[in-house]
Amino acid sequence: MKMDMEVEKVYALEKTGVDGYYLRTLYLPRETVQEIRQQEPAVYKDLHGLFDGVPCADVDGVMNFVMPDSHGGLCVRTRDMGRDFPGRNQYNGDSVEGEREEVMAELRQRLQRDGYHFRPNACFRNVDVLETLQKIMEHNTSFFQTDFAYDREMLLEAARDRNAPRQFFWMSRKGGTWCFPERSVHIRQTSPHNTWFYYGGCRVEHVKAFRVELRGMRDDRVMGDILEIDYQKHLDYLCTHSHDPAKVEVVFKNPNSCRTFGWQEYEQNWQAIADRYGTVERKRYLVKDECQLSRDMAGACGMFWDAVDVMEVDDYVKRLEQDRLHEYGYTAGDLALTGPVDAERAVKQGLECYILNRDGSREPVHDWEDYRKALSHGKLFGMEAGEKDILRYFKQDAVPLFNEEEMQKIYSLALQAGMENEPEGSSLLDGIIHKAECFLPGERQREASAEEQEMLPGDVIQ
Repeated sequence: MKMDMEVEKVYALEKTGVDGYYLRTLYLPRETVQEIRQQEPAVYKDLHGLFDGVPCADVDGVMNFVMPDSHGGLCVRTRDMGRDFPGRNQYNGDSVEGEREEVMAELRQRLQRDGYHFRPNACFRNVDVLETLQKIMEHNTSFFQTDFAYDREMLLEAARDRNAPRQFFWMSRKGGTWCFPERSVHIRQTSPHNTWFYYGGCRVEHVKAFRVELRGMRDDRVMGDILEIDYQKHLDYLCTHSHDPAKVEVVFKNPNSCRTFGWQEYEQNWQAIADRYGTVERKRYLVKDECQLSRDMAGACGMFWDAVDVMEVDDYVKRLEQDRLHEYGYTAGDLALTGPVDAERAVKQGLECYILNRDGSREPVHDWEDYRKALSHGKLFGMEAGEKDILRYFKQDAVPLFNEEEMQKIYSLALQAGMENEPEGSSLLDGIIHKAECFLPGERQREASAEEQEMLPGDVIQ
């Protein structure tokens, strides 16, 4: 989903009475929003304090804009937008008016949809970076999981190279992943900066963003710290804490040399430069005030370290799944969230997989057509824990412990034992029979149609 890079969403809040409030969602030019951010903020720890502090509307055009502040809280910036502002923006965005609790709940919901967190950021200290990020990716990235191979290579090379960057921003989203050096994201007109901004306000991508700091290698593992960051707050911070590029420092492979070019010179002549000096191994963008850039990067880091929750990645993944299911509307808690790729494989293997509905109900995926239809309608999938354990085995592509002939014998013996009516072992036998059916291609495995070879709905390269 492509977002307009010149327009930004903001919220304006007015107090209309003793217990009455008016909330507007507005889409304003980014330059206007940056001017609003220059106003002195009134900072609040929570929404209750914010609603208490918002003044009554008494002058036309004086707007109270609700924004996250640089320390993870919320603030109100009041600015006179002109008496004609309400009229000019009559059809801009949408609005809701009501009592305090009603409007407060609506504002909280809208901020959460935008990616703002009302809880501490997750933190993973001194962990295997690649293993941790992969677990997050597998649970949050539905398509193009192969993007992570590029991230893995970048982080592995950086951990092995003393001269490489140690701090990175990493993003997992519905349609892939991105990984960039931290300083590049803070420099305008660069590909990392533009790409990092691209998904702002794009709720359907389920963006999860992290700051990764590498410590080095230990037993062939990349070790480091990973900090969850509020993506939307980070974009707000970058709007006023990014720098224009001045020069480009380029390291060439052959011969191994380093040269510095002016930004415009390199942008206009990069192909000629590569032809003259050889293949580019890496490049580093330089700004006019490197000290200020360092302070701004430290400020962004401190903003998210203020409130952290050190936890295990498995606990974080469970929370991630629960949040996704509850946001979707499925709150039964009886199934584990299953991505489209895993659901597809489950259908092929004959495993029990369910289509989840927003009203909290579920229905089994009977065949490939059911799967495709649910996927095209944006439905989520779920599996019971036992079925997902079997799927995990298939995903390993491990060599089976039993060959097909041996498994067929086990299957026959289990069926025979079941027919001999042994109640005390019926549950165990049912499990054995079900697993055997999944492993034996001729028994219960559902044959996929030729349509399986077609591209999945929604598989559009980002």
